[in-house]
Amino acid sequence: MTTSNTQSQLKSRLDFASSTIMPCSKLALKWFQSDQCEADHKSDGTPVTIADRTIETELRKRICKAFPDDAILGEEFPDEPGTSGYQWVIDPIDGTISFVQGIPLFGTMLACLKDGVPVLGAIAMPCLDELVYAGSGLGAFHVQSGSDPTPARMSTVDTLSKALINTTALTYFTTPELRTLYDEIDSASKHTRGLPDCYGIVLLATGRVDAVIEPNVALWDIASVPPLIQEAGGTCTDFAGDPSVHSGSLLAATNGVHSELLEMTRSIKL
Repeated sequence: MTTSNTQSQLKSRLDFASSTIMPCSKLALKWFQSDQCEADHKSDGTPVTIADRTIETELRKRICKAFPDDAILGEEFPDEPGTSGYQWVIDPIDGTISFVQGIPLFGTMLACLKDGVPVLGAIAMPCLDELVYAGSGLGAFHVQSGSDPTPARMSTVDTLSKALINTTALTYFTTPELRTLYDEIDSASKHTRGLPDCYGIVLLATGRVDAVIEPNVALWDIASVPPLIQEAGGTCTDFAGDPSVHSGSLLAATNGVHSELLEMTRSIKL
């Protein structure tokens, strides 16, 4: 397949993702801050709601109609095989605890992988009416309140001492070694903050924080991140510096800050 055909296929999927994710994500608003917003718990202890299942079901239906040969991996339902080499990865509500608690910092994450490599990422924040999306080689874009897309750009902060670092929560730093790492990063950086995964990535891709570090994540938590961060001008790897999204950790930052953080994370055993 030629490069132009590959880019054309990716562009069609990016157009689909950017126009589909927000309407599906806003389905959660039916239950947000409602008495009906009750969470069950899956076998791994993580919470899930009717909104999670509704959003994923709708996204799966739309993907199957638009790209019937693509595979689908979602957080809430069994995998759907495909034959095209493309695989969609769905996190219907990232930040379910925030959603259940009535905090508006939850969102939907949608990614597409080609032969196992992320090539498309989109994140919708339904309460904030904010969207970021990117395709490899196609740029990264930011939409607020239905406005025309504008380029998404990382900040220009290039040293850790000037950086604002985000992580979801200190509770994910589950070992003494990871707690020490967090303390070192907190001491070396200008500020640290804790915000749900997806919102931290939105802030990072649009220049409002300078790094996101996550020591314990699933594929659907981060599959959308590499295209967004790379196309917005930053670097995205795991703690060891590997670009894989299958190792369970995430280090995404402006280029200079990433280099400094990588020196601190590279020796961590996860």
